[in-house]
Amino acid sequence: MSTAVRATLSEQHAERRTQSLRPRFFGAVRGEILKITRQRATWVMVGFAVLLLAIMFGALATEPNIKANLEQDPGGWYGLRLNVFTAVFNAGAGIFLLILASRLVAMEYSAGTIRVLLGRGTGRLQLLAAKLLTLLAVGLTLLAVFTLAAAVYVYATVSAMEGSFSLIAKLPNVWHDFELSLLIAGVSIVINIVLATAAGVVGRSLAFGLGAALGFFPADNFGTIVMTLLNRLTNQHIWRDVTAYLLGPNLNVFGSKLLPSQRAAFAQPLVPVDTTHVVVVIAVYAAIFLGLSIVLTARRDVLQ
Repeated sequence: MSTAVRATLSEQHAERRTQSLRPRFFGAVRGEILKITRQRATWVMVGFAVLLLAIMFGALATEPNIKANLEQDPGGWYGLRLNVFTAVFNAGAGIFLLILASRLVAMEYSAGTIRVLLGRGTGRLQLLAAKLLTLLAVGLTLLAVFTLAAAVYVYATVSAMEGSFSLIAKLPNVWHDFELSLLIAGVSIVINIVLATAAGVVGRSLAFGLGAALGFFPADNFGTIVMTLLNRLTNQHIWRDVTAYLLGPNLNVFGSKLLPSQRAAFAQPLVPVDTTHVVVVIAVYAAIFLGLSIVLTARRDVLQ
């Protein structure tokens, strides 16, 4: 065998070896899962979540006249619990995901590990996609566990008081309302993930990512108060119209647009909005957050 042929074969073998050693997407996902599970803060937040869940179930179980309310208006009884469960999950899981996502993205820049990952051959967008998929899996896992716990609570409570679950099971919209509640929670999961991811990508700092992610919705909801004051000072209706395009207030009324039994727990737009408007506003914000993360991740240099 000639020297040229041996050199060519060696180069081909080296190229195949390099390709086989190149990081794979699901390997990156597995790495992100390990990061989350090995962070003490993750389990501390899970512990607080379990405690708050137990307190919520205890408060609902000790509701005055709970048996009479169930028998007189089973639809209202069930709707109230769906409303409470949805609001609690959106708030609790939202905070959890905002902290988790902003940490998972921003800590790579703060700790300098982003250079190591990219130096080993992981693509920028591949790494971002792995983080997003991991966070989505965490969010859906939270939803599945919470849903199971809530379903067991409702079934056990009704069965203990009535001897069977038929009083709730025979309601005409019981499964339809349940599915819409899952949809509302799913939208909340997605918007919190893309918001916190964008905060981490934009700031490239753990402090900035956490601050921006956790501060966005309080500022957004407080904006309705500011707009109310500006409306009173200027007598210009445009300030009230602006609240129709704030993400937080639209998310707050999203549930009530799909389910009449749902009530907004926080600020609402100061002008009437319909379901289509709410869905479009949420979708536009989600697209902006996701697009910002993709563009900045792909185009900005990693220098630090």
